[in-house]
Amino acid sequence: MGTAIVTGAASGIGRATAKRLAKRMTVVAADRDAAGLADTVGAIEAAGGNAIAIKVDVTSGQSVRDMIAQVDAAVEATGDPVEAALFAAGIFIKGPVDDITEDDWDRMMDTHVKGTFLCCQAVLARMVKRGIGAIVTMSSDFAVMAVPDGAAYCAAKSAIYSMTKSLALEFAGNGIRVNALGPGPIDTPILRSGRSEAEYQAARVSIAARLPLGRLGQPEDVAAAADFLLSERAGYINGQIIHPNGGQQTW
Repeated sequence: MGTAIVTGAASGIGRATAKRLAKRMTVVAADRDAAGLADTVGAIEAAGGNAIAIKVDVTSGQSVRDMIAQVDAAVEATGDPVEAALFAAGIFIKGPVDDITEDDWDRMMDTHVKGTFLCCQAVLARMVKRGIGAIVTMSSDFAVMAVPDGAAYCAAKSAIYSMTKSLALEFAGNGIRVNALGPGPIDTPILRSGRSEAEYQAARVSIAARLPLGRLGQPEDVAAAADFLLSERAGYINGQIIHPNGGQQTW
């Protein structure tokens, strides 16, 4: 059956992907939010799936190593090796350049870029030994398009996409595929952050009006794309960024 690791699994896209992957794999749900993880694992188990909750801070190399040690122990117990991973842990800080502090910049880069790298590094070492595996990183439409007041976020998401392409080439010979997702506007806690309920509802209407498909994306829309990229159906797709974005960005 295999095991999938999903970071950022306590909410949003990570939770939706963990629940979807659990229909065909054992899922390691990882996040720094223990309560959210408990909800995710509870939902998976209620649906008949198998899941393990592991608290992790992806900005810490030691925390990531501790997570992988727990994954190794779980794999030894279940006999289901790690064959897939989605690294979706993220934060969102938006504002004019003058308002972005050095701490804001460091938190953005540590969470997105360093966190993605540390997780990929740890998991790739396991996948190489077996000569099989698939990884999906979480980039954004903003990796390839401009947005005002988003310098730090755009820089981080662009770095993830560039890293993904490099890893895809480096590990293709080991039977491992690495791709990125570049979602558009998705109805997640990150999109809601910093807005009152009234402000968020107004933003939803505004966003939907400018999207060709006429609606805000749902976490399940992105989870479906992640599931595809992590499956054998995407066996000839490597080093790409796929955009579940309602047509916001086209190629």
